[in-house]
Amino acid sequence: MWYSIKGEVSAVQNIPTENQRERELVAALELLSPGTSLREGIDSIIQGKTGGLIVVGDTPEILNLTEGGFRINSRYTPMRLYELAKMDGAIILSEDMKRIVRANVTLRLNPSIESSETGLRHRAADKFAKQTGHIVLAVSQSRNTLSLYLRNQRYIFRERPILISGANQAMLALTQYVKAMQNAMAILNWVELRGDATLADVVTAIQLCERVRRTEYELNRYRIELGTQAQSLQLIPSELTAEIERGLLVIKDYYHKSLPDAYQVYEKILRLDANSLASRSTVSTALGYPPEGSNAAEVLEPRGYRMLSLIPRTPLNVIENIVQRFKRLGAIANATVAELETVEGVCKARAAAIKEALVEMKTAAVQPEIVALSVFE
Repeated sequence: MWYSIKGEVSAVQNIPTENQRERELVAALELLSPGTSLREGIDSIIQGKTGGLIVVGDTPEILNLTEGGFRINSRYTPMRLYELAKMDGAIILSEDMKRIVRANVTLRLNPSIESSETGLRHRAADKFAKQTGHIVLAVSQSRNTLSLYLRNQRYIFRERPILISGANQAMLALTQYVKAMQNAMAILNWVELRGDATLADVVTAIQLCERVRRTEYELNRYRIELGTQAQSLQLIPSELTAEIERGLLVIKDYYHKSLPDAYQVYEKILRLDANSLASRSTVSTALGYPPEGSNAAEVLEPRGYRMLSLIPRTPLNVIENIVQRFKRLGAIANATVAELETVEGVCKARAAAIKEALVEMKTAAVQPEIVALSVFE
């Protein structure tokens, strides 16, 4: 997911807030959301208890890995998919899922590819997805479940009562995590403007922001999986999306200068499992610092990306130019309007607005109340 704020050039656009695996899985789940034509056909297969094996993609590579069966090449309809699934072999759909290309085919599997699946249909789906990198769906005849395979990922679709319960729990958790994140960001604002932000402050802010992002992502998956049945779920406000974006700019503000760029750090932190994310030392190491210990109280100076992103109508390219020119937030805040004007993309009016905003932030800042919230249980 790549966020941008609607209606203006966002100061935090092009921030990767999902890793590649998450992006691919979400895109695949959206194809199978209740209310879609493909899901309608699969639901008929589940209700008919016939089982099925479906490959999404008709590239030459895939077609060369099939044998036998029938060349259909007809327009896709849910009923046609259901009827063809009564045969034992796999069904090949076109890449855009508008045509049924072949039916009752045998998939030629690479014997060197391993799979932990036990059933023949699911084992074939798992191995073929790893072999081709395409979406393969397996509908269980005995358990009436739908499993999605994509590369090395497997996702089992859940029943509606389980989804509703999980979604409600995710909403409650998100409420708690957002409060903790907002408190951490308020503290970081305060210490940055005072010039005494520590590694401990930075790590806490990143941990909480990433926890909110993951919970929002989880809730989004519930919405996708519920499809047209998700009307009862509360929508995520756009303001929260902006908060997550700005929270992730903490990484760009503080990653160690010895690292090549911020995006490797983003990917590393996005890949951390829950236990690793809860480890302050692990997050410190991802940022390029020694494991948190005696250096937790070390004072760090931000580059200024996050603070500048709080100033309205300040696009990312201008922020980049300002940070490249002055290097640190303190130097940006102390720069005169004339000095800010020397930066590409900063006219006199924008320079005055930036200067005024930073002065106002500093004079208006008050020490936030520290709220103790346990979010890594």
